[in-house]
Amino acid sequence: MSIASFFSPSAETRELHAITELRTRYYRNNFKECLKVVQSLAETKNMDVRDVNEHHGEIYLLGNGFDAILTVTQLSPIETGIDIKINLFSFVGLGRPNKRIIEFYKYFDQFLKFKGIALHP
Repeated sequence: MSIASFFSPSAETRELHAITELRTRYYRNNFKECLKVVQSLAETKNMDVRDVNEHHGEIYLLGNGFDAILTVTQLSPIETGIDIKINLFSFVGLGRPNKRIIEFYKYFDQFLKFKGIALHP
């Protein structure tokens, strides 16, 4: 992790990220099942689901001191990819956005059927 990314108040995942924990994860579930798990994550973490855009596969969550945009992309009827972007409402992040993304992925790994990391570069 670079110094700039450590102090950055935002972080996001992508297919070929330099930090392996922040790469896109794929699950053997459809969009509706992933949406239910995202909503249960929001309930357990006391976050508000502000918007669900099923056409673009984006879910906007608002938490205490941060917001999150989750992009759920259904590649086939049994394969879905999840990308996450976290923005903190502070001047510096101190690695907290990365930790929050890893925390979200651990929750998804418990309730969804994990397929792999960065499968479609």
